[in-house]
Amino acid sequence: MTAPPTTTDFPIPSDLEGFWSWDKMHFPRPQTPLTEEIILHSIDAGFNQAHDEFGLPMHFATRVINYYGYVATLPADPGAEGMDARLARYQDSLTNLVPRVGELWENEWLPSILPGLEKAKTLDYGSMSDAQLMDTLEELRADLLHRWTVHGRINFVTVAASWFADFYNENFHPDDPTEPYQVLQGFPTRSVDAGRGLWRLSRIVRSSAGVKKLFAETEPRGLVPQLERSEDGRAFLEELRAYLDEFGWRSDAFELEMPAWREDPAIPLNALQGYVQLDSDGDPDLRYQQAIQRREELLARSRERLSADPNKLARFNELYEMARHYLPVTENHNFYIDQIGMTILRPAILEIGRRLIRHNAIDNESDVFLVYVAESAEGLTGTDLRPLVARRNSEIEKWSKIVPSPTIGEPPPATGDALEEAFAKMFGIPREPSRDPSIINGIGASTGTAQGRAKVVRNLSEASKVQPGDVLVCEMTMPAWTPLFATVSAVVADTGGVLSHCAIVAREYRMPCVVQTVVGTAVIKDGMLLTVDGSKGIVRIDSRV
Repeated sequence: MTAPPTTTDFPIPSDLEGFWSWDKMHFPRPQTPLTEEIILHSIDAGFNQAHDEFGLPMHFATRVINYYGYVATLPADPGAEGMDARLARYQDSLTNLVPRVGELWENEWLPSILPGLEKAKTLDYGSMSDAQLMDTLEELRADLLHRWTVHGRINFVTVAASWFADFYNENFHPDDPTEPYQVLQGFPTRSVDAGRGLWRLSRIVRSSAGVKKLFAETEPRGLVPQLERSEDGRAFLEELRAYLDEFGWRSDAFELEMPAWREDPAIPLNALQGYVQLDSDGDPDLRYQQAIQRREELLARSRERLSADPNKLARFNELYEMARHYLPVTENHNFYIDQIGMTILRPAILEIGRRLIRHNAIDNESDVFLVYVAESAEGLTGTDLRPLVARRNSEIEKWSKIVPSPTIGEPPPATGDALEEAFAKMFGIPREPSRDPSIINGIGASTGTAQGRAKVVRNLSEASKVQPGDVLVCEMTMPAWTPLFATVSAVVADTGGVLSHCAIVAREYRMPCVVQTVVGTAVIKDGMLLTVDGSKGIVRIDSRV
């Protein structure tokens, strides 16, 4: 189908066909051209390599429209194989691949991506010639494409979680719609490891009166030079740097321009300030142990209830064995592919930026993100890129003030496809907006009710404003945001569904969470008193002051 006519506020390309959605979960703000070229195109190509491997009838498509990232699923071209044969391969994949995703991730797919990540960490980009540097960037992009192909394969783990939840709901009819997902929680992940490491750093801060005082009185941006002035402060910084060597290859969102924690310690120091305020009962490991206990209780109860029906019990155990990998694969792939896998490109790109400055092609290192790779190559041969950078900077500033169209085109009818249904649980389907200006509707992702003052956080540089008991209001979360969950009483997110990262972590922390509010960060302001009902999927504004 043809896209709707161009509008004044958000013009639509005339060649756009199909149904497109703004992927606010991953691309909440305008994307730089380099992120478009390197990240979005790798996601697109990688997913489609996996789709072709397993015979999916659709292809995944990404497109930047007015600098915002949009996604669509479009019919795959079956080629000489024919659609019937392709669909037969897809059904075989659902039968044979879904039960093995966890095993394949651990034994084949993860080991295949680790060497590329480790190599990229050790390369000396400064010693390379310009030509070698650009060639190395292409090698890094090839590794990136491989990682996103792996990501396309592991998407099938969402099908396993979806199948298990459907079986659980059909047989037990729980009052709490998130109960089946609680059976899938409480497993070791790199996010758990990162949280433990940050908690340990917070205890080091609390053990030194001088360091604790600095954290209480100094803004995160000024902490490092202050800490360098004392023996205890330097000892803490040594521990922080060791932590960042392992867990610092992460950033706020899918944008290459955003610095990683290891580049800008003020970002993790922001998150750490919340941990420092917590007493021992705020230890995230206590929440983790509670999640394990809850999982084991629900497992035992479920098996007991099915004990009189051996066939159903066998099916429960079969589905659970598939689905129990959902949380570890989801969190760990995010650590290695979505986080390290993207930030690992920044050292090479920043080196290109420094050289472009020396060639008088750009003025600032960060300007490199506003040009495409071929344009950078031209800049290294003497082309002045500054007019191009200025124009794109102006365009991004313009579009950052516009709320993009959430969807473009008419949605196709639901097909009942297993992966499509699983993705719907991952991304969430918006509810009908409330007519009451004090009520915001969303999807209940973690049950319970909590009241607290809102803190709207759009990036982790704002994390230090979150105080214990606040309600975190955000566009989305990624694993780097997990430390904030130890501090707040509830979470409200613009995006996501019951299988999203935000929902997973909220359930692990046993706190109310409402996702897919769509308008949460637009309507809610800092200091508003909110009641968050994670069971009903409702956020109530109790007071606007």
